[in-house]
Amino acid sequence: MAATWRDCKPSLCALTLKSVEKLGFTSMTPVQAAAIPLFMSNKDVAVEAVTGSGKTLAFVIPIIEMLMRREEKLKKHDIGALIITPTRELAKQIEEVLSNFTEGNTPKLRQMLFIGGAETSTDIKNFKDNGGNIIVGTPGRLEDLLTRQHQHGIDLGAHLKSLEVLVLDEADRLLDLGFESSINSILGFLPKQRRTGLFSATQTNEVEALVRAGLRNPVRVTVTEKQTKKKTSQRTPSSLNNFYLICESEEKFSQLIGFLRARKDQKHMVFFSTCACVNYFSKALAKFIPSVTMMALHGQMKSNRHKIFDKFRKLESGVLVCT
Repeated sequence: MAATWRDCKPSLCALTLKSVEKLGFTSMTPVQAAAIPLFMSNKDVAVEAVTGSGKTLAFVIPIIEMLMRREEKLKKHDIGALIITPTRELAKQIEEVLSNFTEGNTPKLRQMLFIGGAETSTDIKNFKDNGGNIIVGTPGRLEDLLTRQHQHGIDLGAHLKSLEVLVLDEADRLLDLGFESSINSILGFLPKQRRTGLFSATQTNEVEALVRAGLRNPVRVTVTEKQTKKKTSQRTPSSLNNFYLICESEEKFSQLIGFLRARKDQKHMVFFSTCACVNYFSKALAKFIPSVTMMALHGQMKSNRHKIFDKFRKLESGVLVCT
């Protein structure tokens, strides 16, 4: 039987319990049950678990609990926690989860996004005006703010002296996307006396090197699927069902059209390998299935990506053609 949130030791505060129950989560997933008590007990943790296993709450809840229990409460501009994640979409997703726990808290915990695609000057003004105790950011933007402090007119490094918790989310993807140098640069600005959590779907030699560089005597948590018989480079949740159709290459597009036409009332994501393919096939599909909302999304869209993705999330049905 899965452990409930009220079974967690150390115990969670009433506001955290209320927030997590409001989200509809009645019990902890295996990764949450293993990682949260360790992280809250001031251990560095290196967590390996499949995508969709509940890793986000496994670090969000300890962050909230540790900052709420501080003897010396954080001032407006004191950064108590830093979460580094590979993409701006993931950063926004984490910030949304965080907002469920920071709203209505006493003392008030302020959160702030530092991601590419937004104006740096706007980020700096927001931080100066509103402060930020929990920062969620992408490596490029964070490194830029830290290494070009004079140009930006803000000493972010000074605000990080109060840092208690660092989280490296999707660490394997951070490294796959070439952010190793940026992360090492950021680590140089952080206090050594901190708790660090590294969360990853896979364990590679590169991730292991990052564990050695950023964590001190970490406790390792590995949550595997029972069905996994052999070691693979990627892991998927056991509840995920895969279906496929074998057809001639010249039939692929017509088969895709037929599939989407037969399921107009559902939401679909259709993946292509390049930005050019997304541009071409999103227009072609819109011609053949005009009654279905067709949207395109790829990395070259920069700031417009957020609007398109948010719009797709709000749709009841439609197709997102994307990389």
